[in-house]
Amino acid sequence: MRTALYARVSSQEQAEDKCSIEIQAQAIEEQGKRQGDTIVKHYVDIQSGRDIKKDREQFEQMLKDAKLGLFDKIVAWRPDRLFRGLAPAAKLARTLDETGTTIEGVILPIDRNLIGLWAWVAEQEIEAISARTQGGREGNIKKGNNHIRPPFGWDYVTTIKKWVKNEFEANWVCQIFEWYIAGVSLYEIARRLNNAAVPTKNHSKLGWTAQKVSELVGGVNSQCYTGRAYYNKRKGVTNKPKDKSQWIPMSVTAIITEETWQAAQAKRQSNKHFGPRNTQAVYLTQNILICEECSKSFLIHSGNGQARLVCRGMTLHPHLYNCRNPKSVKYQPIAERLWEGVKAVLESEGGLQAAVQSRVEYVTGKREAIEGKLRELSRKIANSENEKDVVITGFRKGFYNEEELQRQLSVIKEDEQQYKTEIDSLLADLRLQGDSQTIYQQARQLIPIMRKKLNGNLSDKGKQKIIKLLVRQALLDGFGDLTIEFRMPAPDSFASATLQHDESKTHSEVLLSVRV
Repeated sequence: MRTALYARVSSQEQAEDKCSIEIQAQAIEEQGKRQGDTIVKHYVDIQSGRDIKKDREQFEQMLKDAKLGLFDKIVAWRPDRLFRGLAPAAKLARTLDETGTTIEGVILPIDRNLIGLWAWVAEQEIEAISARTQGGREGNIKKGNNHIRPPFGWDYVTTIKKWVKNEFEANWVCQIFEWYIAGVSLYEIARRLNNAAVPTKNHSKLGWTAQKVSELVGGVNSQCYTGRAYYNKRKGVTNKPKDKSQWIPMSVTAIITEETWQAAQAKRQSNKHFGPRNTQAVYLTQNILICEECSKSFLIHSGNGQARLVCRGMTLHPHLYNCRNPKSVKYQPIAERLWEGVKAVLESEGGLQAAVQSRVEYVTGKREAIEGKLRELSRKIANSENEKDVVITGFRKGFYNEEELQRQLSVIKEDEQQYKTEIDSLLADLRLQGDSQTIYQQARQLIPIMRKKLNGNLSDKGKQKIIKLLVRQALLDGFGDLTIEFRMPAPDSFASATLQHDESKTHSEVLLSVRV
């Protein structure tokens, strides 16, 4: 009978231990000889059975090959080599049912009808092992043995079972805190560390990132650098903080002073309040302003008391985009022009009529080009779904970590949103070609309602509400020209008593563009 051999170990260390790949394979081959079977495929995984973040590559390949009829029987050393939980057990059982493939164990027999029970037993065993391991760690730490992996700045010495200061890393820890307190950004600190070829603790191929630096100076365990370290602060799976009574103090050598750490935390709180991503301040361009050159949004940097707009494309991908020089522009002049453009359309019927006429002239004779652009954007949206699958697959195969996964998914999501915005604009242009007069009359009914809201005492918050209601996006090109794309809800979908925007009613909006 054609047989598939499956072996698995949880780690490289276990691969050389008493249940190594060689031992498992030898036992399976000997049983196959006794039964007269021919082993036609070998599948080997080095991965923990508890790892649910990524699929076991060889296990998944084995299931696919079973569906192709490449073998008739699967043989494993023990049931727990095949599955440690209900999810892989369910996959295996479904494949066996669909293909008629049989299954055998060497040390323990595997009954197809009891696979679910075996999976449940394996999960209970894992939980028991975890509880024993946790109890052992807590006992060791209470005895003064810091038997856990240290952060950057210390090494774990197995002979004494303690953290010992790594002088090279400790010096860099002091330098990182010094830079951070002096106001150097997290991104700049990460850049300096990478330029100096300082390796991370786990020698990550990505090197230092702003997130790694942030965790070092202000993460949940950053206080350990003062010599006050604790174990059992958070729950393992949920990462929620535990009550302080459950914390177990650890004996570690201090790298920085308590005063230095407190200064870093004060700087962290200051950055939260005054940093570029702080949204407590009111910015009229927030979530509205787009760079016309690269189709990316603008970041708002509010440091040093003067807000500036920075092109996201030039910031994240300087090798791809050179939209303007310098890459940032003053916020205040752009915000004033944006508001004046909104007022110009709302305060007079002539402004509205000019906006409609300008847009009609722009789209006239471009129907074929617009339809072609719509098809292109639809393909891009479809491709973005494929890109997500590729990124997630790469993460599961270990090509990059979770931080890089989130960054790439964020970029794809931003691009996808931009494609959808462009589609809405193009659909409105098609409608404008055939029904411009009706659209003008529809938008004209809105003017008296909005004009009542305009007055000299309107706060930035009030202006922001009007802009969010009426402006889909504002495009700033490399020469500083600003184009405002309006979305004017039809009167039947607009509540005149409030300025709250209801996203469910945007189906009846009208798009107009004004260059200011």
